[in-house]
Parts: sequence; structure tokens; C-alpha cells
Amino acid sequence: MCLQEKEKQTDASLEGKAEKAAKKAEQKAAYKAAFAAKLEDLAVYLSKFGRYIILIFVGLAVRIGKGIASLAKYIWKRSENIVGWLMKKVGYLLVIAISPVVKIVHAIKQAGSDIKENKDSKGLGAAVKIALTHLGEFVFGNSGIAVTVFNIAAPVVCVVFLFSIVSYAASLSYCVRLTVNGKLLGYVENEQVYYDADEILKDRINYLGSDESIRLEPAFAIELAGNSPLLTKYQVADMILEYSDIKVEYAYGFYLNGVFQGAVPDNTPVAEALEGLLDKYREAHPNASISFRDSLEYSTAGLYLSGSIIDTDWLVSQLTRVKTGAGFYIAEAGDTMSNICDMTGLTMHQLELMNPELDGTPLEEGQRVKIRDEVPFLSVNVSVTEEYDVEVPYQTEYYNDDNLYNGVTRVTTSGQPGINHLTANVTYVNNIETVRRITNARSVTAPVTERIAMGTKIPPEQYSSDDAGYGKFIWPMDIGKSHISEYTHWDGGYAGHVGIDITEYYGAPIYAGASGTVTLAGWNYGYGNCVIIDHGNGYQTLYGHCSELLVSVGEEVIQGQMIAKEGSSGYVTGPHLHFEVRKGNVKLNPVNYLEHLY
Repeated sequence: MCLQEKEKQTDASLEGKAEKAAKKAEQKAAYKAAFAAKLEDLAVYLSKFGRYIILIFVGLAVRIGKGIASLAKYIWKRSENIVGWLMKKVGYLLVIAISPVVKIVHAIKQAGSDIKENKDSKGLGAAVKIALTHLGEFVFGNSGIAVTVFNIAAPVVCVVFLFSIVSYAASLSYCVRLTVNGKLLGYVENEQVYYDADEILKDRINYLGSDESIRLEPAFAIELAGNSPLLTKYQVADMILEYSDIKVEYAYGFYLNGVFQGAVPDNTPVAEALEGLLDKYREAHPNASISFRDSLEYSTAGLYLSGSIIDTDWLVSQLTRVKTGAGFYIAEAGDTMSNICDMTGLTMHQLELMNPELDGTPLEEGQRVKIRDEVPFLSVNVSVTEEYDVEVPYQTEYYNDDNLYNGVTRVTTSGQPGINHLTANVTYVNNIETVRRITNARSVTAPVTERIAMGTKIPPEQYSSDDAGYGKFIWPMDIGKSHISEYTHWDGGYAGHVGIDITEYYGAPIYAGASGTVTLAGWNYGYGNCVIIDHGNGYQTLYGHCSELLVSVGEEVIQGQMIAKEGSSGYVTGPHLHFEVRKGNVKLNPVNYLEHLY
């Protein structure tokens, strides 16, 4: 029984082991199947990744190609002479630009072919191994992405580093270490600072012919600028004086137009005196820019030779003194501001500036008029903006008029000057204008051109003044168009009517009956607008009731000249010309003195 039981137990144990072994085999097979499935999925992903990479690089290659093609097309159109050269260069650039892409595409295609071949021949594991191998070469191989990026990035980094070094070197500032007579003074911007200081020393030492001198032996050295402040030319001059054996004092140098005049212990009185001079002009010209004509410098403090120190009060008296006194004109009877301007050459504005108390009032005999301001030691500039109106002269235009007789002229349009509003920057020196610059001109009213008609019509037979008389006056209006509407009382007209009334139309032209001089051209009571011409031999003619007069008193007219227009002014019942002939104070019958009637 024991042996049988042991055999049974042994058989059972063997069966259990066999079952365990079978289960392990099944699990191992399942693991292999799962791993194979994962590898297959990985291969699919790698295949997709490869396609994406190819598409990206192909897209980039297409864009680069299009850009290069557009550039080549543009250059081709612009210059045919360099097309061959450009084609070679473009081809070279294309090879350089596309070769990495071509290599990558070729590598990806080769990798895909190797993966497929190993999968078909050696299984999925071999395909995965070859895929990982190609991926490593794609990234880290001799022509891989990492190497390519390094080859491109390394020169760029080097160039950036080089520029950084150059920029740093350029940003470094240098200065000059100044030593004079073996003693270190400090640091200056450049050697010119020392030479400027030397000129300042010469000004100070040579003041009023001083025979003082200083032996100077400068030495310069270039050094990197540190934290030490740079000395100015004035500080260098002061330090040289301080280290010399010459007696010096601390004071303020006074310079006139850049020339050293001396030094004062206190510059406050000088500043107050100069401001006081300017304040006088500021009160008179509150909106002007006021400044001294001369260049003044009195705020530079430093060490100066004791012999160059001058008295402050004396300097103030010199600066405020008058070089030339004022000049006056003594007005005589009948003098005006205008004729004083003509005599002196001054403008009215300048005369008013010097004589504000006159204020346009008439001058009295013996009155003093300032024609020259006093000239101060320091001249003052007054720059002010002025606005004023000026007349713009009109032009005259002549034209021919066949309605006027030859030799006769008439103003048909009276000329009128225009007005321009000007803005100017004006500079006065001691109230005398020196500069006037127009900054803006605006037309207020435009000038009106004067138009003068010149007669071209051939006049009728002319009569001298001596011939004017019985039967010699021409018909005073257009023959054939006008007629007598009322005779004199001698020929049947109404009582007291001593002239003839001639009618044509309102505004019809009226002509001079004979040559002569106009003695009346204006309103004449019942005659209305009236013209009277004196013919020089005792005869006069009168033209009444005019609507418009074309001549003026004193004007010489010729026979047949248009002198007025028919109208109805004065005592009338309708438009007509009232024509009279007179000799002295006697009124004559005009019919007897006309060459012919209408």
C-alpha cells in the first residue's frame, strides 16, 4: 500500500508540474504575442512619423524653391547681363539649401526599406532594431540632425561672441593722465583740455602786460577711465596756478567777447548791474527777446593773478556808462515828424521809439525831437515780433477803345491799392532797426488794376480855341440818333429857356462841342450834374442834366471827346441834354453856333 500510494503521489506531482509548465508556456506565448503587437504598433507609428518628417521637409523645400524662383525671376527681369552669373550662383545656393533635405529624404526612404525587408525576413524584432538604429543615425549620425544643427549653430555662436567682444572693447572709455612739471594733476578727456587751459593761463598772466611767466612741461598717458572725475580746462588752469610760485587769488573772471578783462572778488554787483540794464528794455518791450549784443562771461570762478584783480565798482561804472550822448533836432515852424524822417533818414517807427512822449501830437516851434539815442557801452538787442499792414501798389493796364477819339484817354476802372498783413521778426540795436525778416504775409484785400482806355477813333476836323465861335461847334451827341426836344425861347421854346434840349436815350454819350479847358464838372443847382468848357476865346459851352461825368476840372479836352452821359439830374421832366453857348455873361442861341443840326 505504501508503494502504491507513493507512486500515486508521484504521478500527481508530475501532473501538477506539467500543468504549471503548460500554463507558463501559455503565458509566455501570450506575452510574446502582446509584445509583437506593441512592436507592430511602434513600427506603424515610426512609419507615420517618417511620413510626417518627409512631408515637412518637402513642404519647406517647395517654399524655399518658390522663393528662390521668385527672386530669380525678379533679377532676370531687372538685368539680362548678369543672368548667367546669377543662374550659377542660384544653382549653387539650391544645391546647398536642398542637399540636407535630399539627404534626409534619402535616409528616411532607406530606413523604411530596411525596416520592411527585416520585418519580412527576420521578424518584427529585427525590424524594430533596424528602425532604432536608423533613428539614432538620423539624429546623431555624421550627417544627422544634431550634427547639422551644430555645424550651423557653431559659426553663428562664434560670430555673436566676436561681436560681443568688439562691442565690449568699443564700450571701454579711455582718458588722458595729465602730469605737469612732474606733478600729477589728474585725468582729462584729451590733450586739448590742457592746451585750452594753457590759453586761459596766458590770458590771465598777460593781463595789462604782466611779465609773469610759468614754465610748463606737460606729459600725457592714455589709461582706461576709472572712477576719477575728469578735469575741466578751468580746473587745470587753477591747479597749475596753485602749484606755481606766482601770487594768485580766488576771483571771478570777466570776459568781453571772449577776451579776459580782469577778475573781481565778487560778481554779484556785476550781475545785478547787467540785469538792470536789460530790465529797462524789458519794461519798454515786455514781449520782446532782450539780450546783450556783446558776449559776456562773468560767472567763472577760479584762481587769478593778484595783479589782474580789478575793483568791482569801477567795472560796473564802465559797463553802465554811455559812449555817445543823445542827439536832438530843434523843430522849426511847419516841421512835421514826416519831414524830420526825410531829413534824418529815420523811419517813422524809429522816431516814435525815441520820442514816445510826442504820441502823434503836432510839433511846436523850438520843440526838441530826439533823432539819435545815446549809445551805451554795452549795446542791447531787442528782438520782437511785429504785425502791421502795408499797401500793395496797383498796376495800370492800357487798352484801345474805338469809341474814344485818338489822343483821348479815360480811366474806366480806378486803381485801388491792396492791403497785406505782415508778421515780421525785427531786431533793434539801441532802438535802431538792424534786421527785419518777414515770416508771414497774408492778403487782406487784393489790389484793383487801373484800366485806362486810349482812343483810336479818328476825330472830326479839329478847331483851335481861336476858331470856336459862330457856326463852329459840332453837334454834341450822335448825329442821326438824337434830336432837339425843346428849342430856346427865341425859336419858340418856353419863356426863359436859353438852351436847346437834345434827346437820345438815358446814358447816351455827350461830346465836347469844341476844344478847351473844363472849368466846372459837378453839381450846378437846377442843371444837375453839369460840365462847362472854356474855349479860350471868350466862348463857353454848358452841358446839363448829365447822369455821369467823365471829365474833371482843369482837364484839357478836344473837340468830339466824350465828356459825359445823358441823364435826368437837376430840374427835369425826363432824360435829355441841356446845351448852352455863352460869351462872357451873355447866353447865346446855340442853334446859330452849331455846324449843323441833327
